[in-house]
Amino acid sequence: MSEITVKKSVTIRRSIAEQIEERAGAGGFSSFVDAAAEHWLALLKAREIVEDYEQANGPLPEDLLEEVRREWHGE
Repeated sequence: MSEITVKKSVTIRRSIAEQIEERAGAGGFSSFVDAAAEHWLALLKAREIVEDYEQANGPLPEDLLEEVRREWHGE
């Protein structure tokens, strides 16, 4: 079952639109933007989780941050 979609009008820079169309084709534009927005929201949520943790417990230990960096980069 797919989610209900909504049509929105947005304004973006021409250079960005052209790059999206080069990669996704004109027909894949909406899907590309939807996936990019979903990715950005996931990053914002992750940042909020870290900020909440640090507010309650102090800064994340540097060794843990380094481990996460290595995993992020596939090392």
